[in-house]
Amino acid sequence: MKEEIRRLLQATPFTPFAVDVAPDIAYSIATSDHANATGNALVIIDDHGYIDLIPFSHIRRVRYLAEA
Repeated sequence: MKEEIRRLLQATPFTPFAVDVAPDIAYSIATSDHANATGNALVIIDDHGYIDLIPFSHIRRVRYLAEA
């Protein structure tokens, strides 16, 4: 999972994606500046500077976001 997310974050051009951690909880990654894949967790930073740390073991699915 970690390597897949790293590839998505480094892709050119970047394609927005989401990570699902529960049936009703997902985190959207709008740009590569909004996330960083660290040792054992995905660090997600929103537009207001709030940070969420998501352990890779908690990520159930990674999916591309539909384009508007």
